[in-house]
Amino acid sequence: MLTQHSISYGVIGHNIIAVDKYFRMYLKNSLKTYGMNAAEGMVLLALSEHDGLTEGQIFDNIHENAQGITQEQLVCELHYDKSVMTRTMQSLEGKGYVTRFDNPKDSRSFVFNLTESGSKFKTTLTGIMMEWTNEVLDGFDDTELALMSGLLNRLENNARTKSL
Repeated sequence: MLTQHSISYGVIGHNIIAVDKYFRMYLKNSLKTYGMNAAEGMVLLALSEHDGLTEGQIFDNIHENAQGITQEQLVCELHYDKSVMTRTMQSLEGKGYVTRFDNPKDSRSFVFNLTESGSKFKTTLTGIMMEWTNEVLDGFDDTELALMSGLLNRLENNARTKSL
């Protein structure tokens, strides 16, 4: 239930949108030298680790072994439009970062896996994510980071449950 607070709810929403916008700009600019866009980078991150983790957890938990994931799972995980995801997957396949196989559980869809090139690019993506994180969290102490993490987790959970 909304009540009157000293901080406007609109300011919080604006800040969330702004951080997302600046992150995507940072990712886009960082990947430009590799001939990639932000959507391609996000998909490669998701393919690196996709065991039902949130986008934030993906950044924190990039593992060495790639496993298959369907395009529909990527759409749900990354919240991209289906047409954007189709173009992104075609581009990544054309660039040799992913391979596509028929889905043995559903003949109408495909399973995507990272290629060796895609797996090697994880190191670059991890570096980009670490640079971003270090830059935006500069000046926060451990107590503030723990509080922020807890509050953002609650916010994400509320958003997820209210959006479904």
